[in-house]
Amino acid sequence: MTERTHTLCGFHAVETGLRSDPVQIAEIIHDTARTDQRISRLLALAKSRGVRVVRGHAAMLDSLAGEVRHQGIVGLLPRTPALGQSELKEWLAGITGQTLILILDGLEDPRNVGACIRTGATAGADAVILPSHTGAGLTPAAMRVAEGGTHRLKIFEVGNWGQVLLILKRAGIWLIGTGEEGDANVFDFDLRGPVALVVGSESTGVRPLTRKHCDALIHIPAVTDFSSLNVSVAAGVVLFEAVRQRRSIRA
Repeated sequence: MTERTHTLCGFHAVETGLRSDPVQIAEIIHDTARTDQRISRLLALAKSRGVRVVRGHAAMLDSLAGEVRHQGIVGLLPRTPALGQSELKEWLAGITGQTLILILDGLEDPRNVGACIRTGATAGADAVILPSHTGAGLTPAAMRVAEGGTHRLKIFEVGNWGQVLLILKRAGIWLIGTGEEGDANVFDFDLRGPVALVVGSESTGVRPLTRKHCDALIHIPAVTDFSSLNVSVAAGVVLFEAVRQRRSIRA
């Protein structure tokens, strides 16, 4: 982890952090050259939530945000939103019912990481799990694309990947891998129980170690002979299919 993983950049991400309970932001730095109503309202919200507001300039914000577009405002987090393995064990010990988890198995593009987190939050997933030493991780670019989704669900960034997968299985979570090589059609597969849906990297898919631990492999059927889906789109399809099936139980 670098210090840059402790920032939220841009209006939507910062506002979501301010409106979360408890507040996820320790301090806000804003560009004093920007004086429009939008930033004035956001600074007023920050002060009402007891968050320290610091006057800054464009070069300072550029340094904090790196290559991420900040729109003249950056929120500093007291810590990264990601939790570790011990917190994962504790959380799993208390889960009940139809737990829905999204596993990002070594995604290479931080924008896809952010898009998957945002999609998971929209679908009502309980948690996103990703490896700490493989793939893009929870970078500022990922958090910017997530648009505040990091505060809507649990995020676990963990090492010792094989052990983590075993911990999930021992907690009663079914590991369901996704990919073109999957035997089962996602629309025919029962996703109503406690499941962790696994999406793999953009170039190689689900890694062999992860695939070995999966209880099943599913695929998204293509309507045409062109079957290439962006990983965040694929994650959205399988997540919302799980949501559809779960709602049909209650109907």
